[in-house]
Amino acid sequence: MKILVVDDELVSRKKLQKILSNLGECEAVEGGKAAITAFLKALKEKDPFDLVTLDIDMPEMDGTETLVELRELENEAGVPEKEKAVIMMVTSHGDKDNIVTSISAGCDDYIVKPFHKGTIYNKLDNSRLKDLLFAAKKGDLHGSPAKTGRRKATIDPVEAVITGFKIGAVNLPALPQMAVKFNDMLKRGIDYQVLADLLKQDISISSTLIKLSNSAYYGGISKSTTLEQAISRLGLTATKQYVDAICNRAFYAVSSKKYANLFGTLWEHSLCCAIGSQAVCETLKLKLQVDPFTAGLLHDIGKLILLQGISELEKKGKFKGNLDPAELMKSVNAHHNDFGADVLKKWNFSNEYVQAALYHDNLGAVNNPSNELLVVHFANLLAKTTVDDQPAWVEIKVEDAESARLLKITPDQIVEIEDQVSSQMQVLSASFS
Repeated sequence: MKILVVDDELVSRKKLQKILSNLGECEAVEGGKAAITAFLKALKEKDPFDLVTLDIDMPEMDGTETLVELRELENEAGVPEKEKAVIMMVTSHGDKDNIVTSISAGCDDYIVKPFHKGTIYNKLDNSRLKDLLFAAKKGDLHGSPAKTGRRKATIDPVEAVITGFKIGAVNLPALPQMAVKFNDMLKRGIDYQVLADLLKQDISISSTLIKLSNSAYYGGISKSTTLEQAISRLGLTATKQYVDAICNRAFYAVSSKKYANLFGTLWEHSLCCAIGSQAVCETLKLKLQVDPFTAGLLHDIGKLILLQGISELEKKGKFKGNLDPAELMKSVNAHHNDFGADVLKKWNFSNEYVQAALYHDNLGAVNNPSNELLVVHFANLLAKTTVDDQPAWVEIKVEDAESARLLKITPDQIVEIEDQVSSQMQVLSASFS
């Protein structure tokens, strides 16, 4: 086995070289530029490195930049994927962001300092080099490189966030504690006064609920002046839904002006889907196992968390150049279902919520869809035709949707649902502004 150790820290470099020398011919260099020179020389001599350990934090040229260059050299030389060097990043415990970036840029694994022989051997035993640990014939592994087209080693922002989520480098936002406490008290049958006392702790929630109760949609002869009066007028079901919406609205706040429109549209779509889900249930008199409003509100949670993660990593300079919003959304749309389902599982939501996130725009993937999924699927289509600024959805006819057929929604009922959604969106949009 032929090995290259790259580390600017002498002690770490010598320690790795000593450990890995037991496995084969081991060369050590102290920086990225020297690594590129050695790597290129080995490729030209048709005697490439099997393994590269690459310190992430190095001066002049850091590990991630070096990694990208090494992968480019392999691509230019036409090295097939299965014959490329195994590259492992060496990092500290506090460097999770760079691990995410490096994995996305093409490294195979990472080694965390302080390391020891057993840790490194375990990593190698789970790599493509497993068969080379004891008896390697390099000529069997590295034949004449086949000619392949050049493929630039770039970092996919979506994959970076997903990878970070899997290894714990990207942290999920915490569920709003006010909503969690309120819903828990509601389940236990706590009376209006105690519920009101809890909500009074948050001025934003209290004022928004009072404002909603005095809107034309709910307005009575006299105005609500207290939170107790507002809850009484709205009813507990609507109060719960609005508390969830108010608390979740904070998730869509973004400091980056670049993504402000994306987050704004995503919020309007999610809110519209929530209102639509509730309206479908009320119109059809459906009783679901979960709250339809919350299911609709969370169906696109995968998009939200992905965009949040991308925005944060971009702010830290993890991606070179400007990200194309159109291309970015294509990738987000392709991955958000599976990712959203994983997020809701992490938050311990029930299977009905998870299924709605996973299949809300792919009903054909489910043999026997539940009413919860059908409701969210229909409401999602309705939201796309109502608030989404996407010409691609102009041709959508919700009355032709498979979910409409399975729910047996009539054209008259669709009109009734659309009217409810329109009225509620006006009220809530004004109240959240």
